[in-house]
Amino acid sequence: MTRSSEPRRPQLPRFCRRQPRHTLVTITNLRYLHRLVWLLLLFQLTTVLLVLAGPVPPRPVPSQPNSTATHGPGPLMP
Repeated sequence: MTRSSEPRRPQLPRFCRRQPRHTLVTITNLRYLHRLVWLLLLFQLTTVLLVLAGPVPPRPVPSQPNSTATHGPGPLMP
């Protein structure tokens, strides 16, 4: 076995040796991202407001003039 005068250096894995990828980000992409963030914030705000508002009580059914209801005239009480 012959030894060389240089010490052996460990070899890096292949994924470490390849060139890094550069990503180009344009101002249009940033504008789309900015709009998407505002849209998501608006959606979250409306969801929070709906939760804070609570359930909506059902509307009373108005009486029909030709119905066979047995109640008398006057406002409907829930």
